[in-house]
Amino acid sequence: MQLKLKRSQRTGGMLGGKVIFALDARTDLSPDEKGLVNKYGFGKLVVYDSEARKKHGEAAYGHFDEGTSSTIGRSLWNNARGIASAAMMSLSLRVTVESLMSGQHIECKDLDELLGAEAAILNACKNLKAYLETAQTFDGREEVVEF
Repeated sequence: MQLKLKRSQRTGGMLGGKVIFALDARTDLSPDEKGLVNKYGFGKLVVYDSEARKKHGEAAYGHFDEGTSSTIGRSLWNNARGIASAAMMSLSLRVTVESLMSGQHIECKDLDELLGAEAAILNACKNLKAYLETAQTFDGREEVVEF
C-alpha cells in the first residue's frame, strides 16, 4: 500500500487575501489489498472528520437533546435547528478509506487543521495496513506464542 500526499495552497476570501491550504491524498493498493478491503468492508472506515463536521455534529446533538425537554413549540424549533445542523454536517468533509482509494481533496483555513488532517490520514493508513496484514492471517493457520 502506498499513500500519496500533495500539499498546495491558493488564495481565497472576499478580497483574495486569505490563504487556503490544500492536501490531496490518495492510496494505491495492490489487487490483493483491494480485495481484502472489499471483502471485510474496510472502505467505510472513517479516516478523518473535518473540524466543521465535528462542530455541526455537536450542535445537532445539542439541539435534539434540548428538544426533548422543552415545550412543544420550543421542541419543534430545536428539532428544526438540529436538522439544519445535521444537514450542514453532511455537507462537511468526511474522509473514508474508500474516498482515499479514489483520491481526496481537503481544503483548510489554517495550517493546524491541515496538519491534523494529514496526521489523521497517516495514522489511519498505518491502521489499515495492520488490518490488512491481520486479515491475511484468517486462512486456518496456527500461531504459537511463547512466554
